[in-house]
Amino acid sequence: MGDSITQGYGVRPEESFPSLVAKELGLSFVNAGVPGDTVAAGLARMERDVLAHRPRLTLVEFCGNDFLRRVPLPETLNSLDAMVKTLIAQGMMVMILEVNVGLMGDPYLEGYRAVAKRYGAVLVEDVMKGILGDPDLKLDGIHPNARGHRLIALRVVRALRPLLREADRRRGSAVRQSRDFPLLALRAIATLHAT
Repeated sequence: MGDSITQGYGVRPEESFPSLVAKELGLSFVNAGVPGDTVAAGLARMERDVLAHRPRLTLVEFCGNDFLRRVPLPETLNSLDAMVKTLIAQGMMVMILEVNVGLMGDPYLEGYRAVAKRYGAVLVEDVMKGILGDPDLKLDGIHPNARGHRLIALRVVRALRPLLREADRRRGSAVRQSRDFPLLALRAIATLHAT
């Protein structure tokens, strides 16, 4: 779930990072990326675009449009908080992909860390590290090209693989056949820095 970066603006659907992550980990997926969305816009469509599919895991990638549209920071963080709280309450594993939009520090990072900690979500910090400053990894000033998406996918897979393995272990073989995935027992917080 996210904005144009999640949607895969400018690349083929199979080149978007959600598609690459799903393929690498053997998961089915729905890409709920909508170009131009702020966190509040994502929250408004979450029931239809995410909850209706009853996912085991939701990746949340928003922030760039909040920054570009100068949405007040508290409003962005309140929307993110409500989104993550709802997803976790529905029994999903949530991974927040943080995009560093600041030139002199990231104004969103501490708030994203607080939301992740509050609800036991996984946070991957600066998931686009090195992409925004490298023209070989971008289509334009903002959007990653296919190589950039591969780099994002690598970072997400690196964070997800051990967590999914542990979640499967905790679920046990009897539960593996169920589509339900109550993760309230798996509340480990993993804060990861993109490398």
